[in-house]
Amino acid sequence: MSAVTFAHNKSKPLPETEEKEELTSVRITVNPVQSRMFSPPRSSQSTAGSFSIGAQSSGWCPILFERASKAWWDPRFDSKVLEEQYHRSTFPLTCQRFQYALLYLFLASVSYCIYFACMAHSDWIPFVVTSFVLMCYIVATLLFTYTKHYQKYYFSVSLFTTVFLCALSLSVFASYIGKQSTADLSLSPIGIFCICLKILLILYTVIPLPLYLCFLIGGTYSIIFEALSAVLTEDNTSLIIGIKVMLQMCIHMIGILILLMAEVRMRKTFMKVGQSLLVRRDLEVEQQLKERMIHSVMPPKVAKWLMSTQDREDEEQQKPESGKRRISTSPRQSQMIFRPFNMHRMEEVSILFADIVGFTKMSSNKTAEQLVGLLNDLFGRFDYLCAKLGCEKISTLGDCYYCVSGCPEPRSDHAKCCVEMGLAIIKAIGEFDEDTNEDVNMRVGVHTGTVLCGIVGTRRFKFDVWSNDVTFANLMESTGKPGCVHVSEATFSYIQDIYTVEEGLPQHEVKTYFIRGRKLAARSGNRSCRHSWPTNSIPLPNIHHPGGRKANSLSERGNDSEGDGSTMPMLQPQRHGSLSTLTSSRKDSGIRSRRSSLQDVMLDTSYVSPTNLLSHRVGPGCFTSSQTSLADTGRGSGSSVKGCSLLVDPTLSLNESLARLRHLRKQSDLQMIRCVQQDAGHIDYFVKPPISQLSLFFVIPAMERDYRQLHYRDSKDVTLTVSSATFNMYCDVFVSAVVYIVIAVSCFMLFHSPLPWLLFCLLATCWEMFIILLCLRETFASRGYCRAACLSQVYRFCTQWYPWHICGAILVSLPVASVFSNFSCGNVLTTPEKTHAFLYLMFVSIFHFCNFTHLNCWLKSILASTAVAGLVLLLSASYCQCSVDYWPEPTSVVSTFNRSDFLGPDDMVVETNTATVLYHCGHSLVYEIILDGILITILIWFLNREFEISYRLSFHGSVTAARDKKKIQAMKNQADWLLHNIIPKHVAEQLKSTSKYSENHKDAGIIFASIVNFHEMYDESYEGGKEYLRVLNELIGDFDELLNRPEFKNVEKIKTIGSTFMAASGLNPHIRQQNPHPCTHLFELMDFALAMQQVIERFNCDLLEFSFIFRIGYNFGDVTAGVIGTTKLYYDIWGDAVNIASRMDSTGIPGHIQVPEHCMFVLQDVFEFEKRGSVYVKGKDDMNVYTLVKKKDGVDYPTLPLAEPNNSSDEELETEGSPPL
Repeated sequence: MSAVTFAHNKSKPLPETEEKEELTSVRITVNPVQSRMFSPPRSSQSTAGSFSIGAQSSGWCPILFERASKAWWDPRFDSKVLEEQYHRSTFPLTCQRFQYALLYLFLASVSYCIYFACMAHSDWIPFVVTSFVLMCYIVATLLFTYTKHYQKYYFSVSLFTTVFLCALSLSVFASYIGKQSTADLSLSPIGIFCICLKILLILYTVIPLPLYLCFLIGGTYSIIFEALSAVLTEDNTSLIIGIKVMLQMCIHMIGILILLMAEVRMRKTFMKVGQSLLVRRDLEVEQQLKERMIHSVMPPKVAKWLMSTQDREDEEQQKPESGKRRISTSPRQSQMIFRPFNMHRMEEVSILFADIVGFTKMSSNKTAEQLVGLLNDLFGRFDYLCAKLGCEKISTLGDCYYCVSGCPEPRSDHAKCCVEMGLAIIKAIGEFDEDTNEDVNMRVGVHTGTVLCGIVGTRRFKFDVWSNDVTFANLMESTGKPGCVHVSEATFSYIQDIYTVEEGLPQHEVKTYFIRGRKLAARSGNRSCRHSWPTNSIPLPNIHHPGGRKANSLSERGNDSEGDGSTMPMLQPQRHGSLSTLTSSRKDSGIRSRRSSLQDVMLDTSYVSPTNLLSHRVGPGCFTSSQTSLADTGRGSGSSVKGCSLLVDPTLSLNESLARLRHLRKQSDLQMIRCVQQDAGHIDYFVKPPISQLSLFFVIPAMERDYRQLHYRDSKDVTLTVSSATFNMYCDVFVSAVVYIVIAVSCFMLFHSPLPWLLFCLLATCWEMFIILLCLRETFASRGYCRAACLSQVYRFCTQWYPWHICGAILVSLPVASVFSNFSCGNVLTTPEKTHAFLYLMFVSIFHFCNFTHLNCWLKSILASTAVAGLVLLLSASYCQCSVDYWPEPTSVVSTFNRSDFLGPDDMVVETNTATVLYHCGHSLVYEIILDGILITILIWFLNREFEISYRLSFHGSVTAARDKKKIQAMKNQADWLLHNIIPKHVAEQLKSTSKYSENHKDAGIIFASIVNFHEMYDESYEGGKEYLRVLNELIGDFDELLNRPEFKNVEKIKTIGSTFMAASGLNPHIRQQNPHPCTHLFELMDFALAMQQVIERFNCDLLEFSFIFRIGYNFGDVTAGVIGTTKLYYDIWGDAVNIASRMDSTGIPGHIQVPEHCMFVLQDVFEFEKRGSVYVKGKDDMNVYTLVKKKDGVDYPTLPLAEPNNSSDEELETEGSPPL
């Protein structure tokens, strides 16, 4: 497939749908046909394999948030359904903030009402009435917010409240009309300016209006306010007007930043919460799938141990010594290093072996496809009976089926369960003959005794049982009669009151019996009718990757009574074949018809109802993220959760493909919304966040630690958005720099420049420039332009929790510190204009403490409170002397003060000016400043608290979503690890698409490697033989580790049969096609056999007084691979070549590798052989065989000349059933 970059052509509009949704950046991989159809001009070609539509991170400006529309002035999702659900989910929080704002306004109006009444200025009555009217409106509005109608009319209420507040505050200027002086007014220009700033900040932060409307109303209000102020107030010089305009712009900038960050964070939190809920749902489904998968392979007790072992291995992968063997937890006399090992001794366990009589005859006239279907049907019936009758299936070996009862969970009726299973199997084979017109029968043997149950090996493992009693149960089957259940004396002792029996021939001096029927007392429960086979399985939710069951082999057992060596008919060349005739065979297994559900949706969305789409599993963030990648992964099957690859239909036009993608994304949005609506707690998540109400720290200490370590850094695999911590910090620094520059320039223009101010300005400017330089360096470094290592280290240090709080506290305090450094009696309190300008600068600088949402709210609020307290102390303390002659008329409050309190030393009259008197010498305006300072402080505390909660919620949502994704990915990895230990990966991939697998392979290599003398070591008198199986587990584990080497990539382990290891090569068509020579996989398999010999030689060095003897049989030829089973899937190969390989092992020489003559001719270019002679092989008579001497020195594998590729071999490989690309 080729990847081509496209640019959307605006002249070709997309088809209109019911909702005009904006598509965000996506990536689509197209095939060569579409590449030719839509390829752009050569100058614009790229290898990126993507094209972008809609809002995206372009250049230096990131997108607002995931799935943001193009309208940055009105942040919204590009999906109507997402936007509607967002408002429904966050409305309680929006309503709560608006109620808090109304409470604050109520507090402010009450405070002003009391203040106006106490001051009793000449115009106090209109101000008190205005404050009372505001109180009444606020109370009425607050009560209305608690009604059910508020959600419908919240926009109108918010808009009217905003306009009402602006109009009410502007009406104050009416008292200034016709006044020559503002000294005795109830509200000074400073007080009016403070009200303006508070209204602007409330408008931008807590009143639920869109950004563009806030800006329009706020901008219009500021313009009208400054125009009236310039005309009606005394301080209307051009310099003061210009400074006030710049200060208004600073407040607008701070307000817009707070509103924008709060909005994008809240939307990010909503998306993360929705994705987290979606992931949690998938996590539950994945958990159910994994449990069904592993419980169908092994009992729950063993499965729990296996998964816990895998979890520990995953946790230790990052450790330096994670690859070493771990210490066993089993009690031992001396602690030794072993692999994890789980083996249990179970007593009173009944073992059943059942062998198909007539299997060779049945297989002789069947194609492999037909044979696999028949076996799958038959063994599927047995699986159903096994689960129904209380037995635990162990495995299938060739045409043999065996199970146990009473293991791993003990039960008292184990013998009866096995006998009933045997009788049901015989009845089922008769029904099978009727259904398929075959003539086969079953030979069943049952024995009761002690077993060791557990898992041996690390790859292609399976739950199995070992003991001498298991061997004896196998003997009971092989010495039985067709159509009869052959039981031992031990089993008979448990069932003698239930069944009538016929005595059989003793085996190893043990009496045996044949079951003739049930006694009269037990016959009432017997049914003579046909079995009711399941036709529908329990539905299992579609999961994107295949689940499966343990696979095992159909190959010949060593004691197979039917192995006559007849050649198995091969499948006709085709892509894949049928697997099962039993309807429930694949559904019950968890693999089901498992082409990826996402692939199903993509390839046929027009025929899938929305209800079915919602039931499909779509990876969270796949189509709901803003940067959906549709080309990165999943090209084999056409789907993937990570990246969500889309297999584009070459017959579709670009517009049709995009319309389909739009439909898919909408369905994904609906799926997430369904999860959100079903979770009743997500609303409480916004209203009652998981943080302490006092400190605002996370309730979970680990989350607080992560917040302090990570919240300044963005993950590298996350798309940069405005809500990202890095960009947020850049914005805070930028706004801080602008406010500082405005304040500093204003100070230079208004006041004389004292030396402390000059020194402070120099240091503050250097600090601002240093922080900006760090941010610029990080911005350029992220794009590969600047990589200064020293600055990078400084940046990483400064963005840690405590260093950044120190840096941020300095930055956020620079404006207010700049204003304070210019204060002096002669510099500020000289004229009303300068005094007013000083207070204007001071209040804007205090409001700047709302910036830097990264910083802890307590830190910023305490700094703001300190600044207000310092301002009040400067204006109210007797720092500057007053003029007694210039004493204003006393007011109701001022009259309580003694004039002597304000006289200079020795009762001398000190000349001063109006500004000093108004704001220092006991005039009521100082109380106005105190009141404004208190109200500003309360507002800053409230806003800082609310928006730190918002920021922490955003972080918590991101971390929770990432954690849930990590969990589900770990769950998927575990399921994939389990699946690929049951079924080869390439087989599992095909099962995704077809839910069935049977495939022919020409010239596949097969080896059987047996430990000849393991039975001599095995002794059940010591710990029941458990420790000897531990040794076997170590050796098999060493063999399994060889498969991880790249030089053995063609080799695939099939299974272990007792102490025999079976492997094959050439079973993966994709790998075979990449080999330099058609026989490369055969050479690799022989090298693997030699490596096994080396492993056992090293292993023998660690054994005391015992050495294992190894014997290997090698062969290659045509085989058929398949997956059979219903409740337990097994992957295996069979064919005449497999039988011969087994005979090469059983007739071989201990310590040697034996091969038939035709193998020697192929391998002799690389290996040296010695002729052994003629050996009798069952079903083949005499065969000439050879033993391997060694690998030739300095000889590499042969390769085909590049000029003469073996096209015929490639064609053969392509017809071997490889899954379609």
